[in-house]
Amino acid sequence: MLKFFRRIRQKLLQENRFSKYLLYAIGEIVLVMIGILLALQINNWNENLKARKEEQRILKLLKDEVSRDISLLENLIESGKRRGAEMDSLMIMLANKQNYDVSNFLRLSYSSLGFEGHFKSSAGTYEESLAAGSIKSITNETLRQKIFSYYGDVKLNYTDKNAQKIIYESIYPVFFKKIMATNEALQSAELPSRLKPIDLMALGKDPEFMAMIIQKRTAETFQIFDWGIFLEKATELHKEINQEIEHD
Repeated sequence: MLKFFRRIRQKLLQENRFSKYLLYAIGEIVLVMIGILLALQINNWNENLKARKEEQRILKLLKDEVSRDISLLENLIESGKRRGAEMDSLMIMLANKQNYDVSNFLRLSYSSLGFEGHFKSSAGTYEESLAAGSIKSITNETLRQKIFSYYGDVKLNYTDKNAQKIIYESIYPVFFKKIMATNEALQSAELPSRLKPIDLMALGKDPEFMAMIIQKRTAETFQIFDWGIFLEKATELHKEINQEIEHD
């Protein structure tokens, strides 16, 4: 092709047809420029296609991870409410002066006081895309800001951190001293014991023990409240991510 154009130029020069040669040269320059612009356009199209594919990849992964957050939060709220109800039953049981059921007391104590919940978001895709800068592939600015806001909120999660601190510093020491270090508790674990039996009437009058239950109940209530807020945000974010995926 280049040889063909070169022959035409040479022929025009040999025939001393300068005006036609000039027009031809201008036309050739225009064709070259058009070729360059087309190549740039194709390159830009390819880059945009890659960016859109990357955006779809990130959005689909985020959707899956937010979906896991929703399931986890629903389970945490359900188990937190169950523990709360069990702690209420413990306090009612200890306030009753008759018909103490030690085995039921131990069951409720293990289930409600011996366990705790905390929310840790599935943030792998968010953190990876943020570190790599690929989070910018999400072209919907409003959606991108909501993603930043959601993961920023769940990462802080002061309520769970405070609840865990309370549990390990205030709840467990009393729990192990006054419940686990008793004859019935060790016997239920099939361990020999020379410890004193549980005195439920004394525990019902013990301010330290009752304060421990109330403190755990209060911490659980605050956690459930915050988990509910996170669940609302996760559900809304999941919906908007799904809409953006379907929009493409």
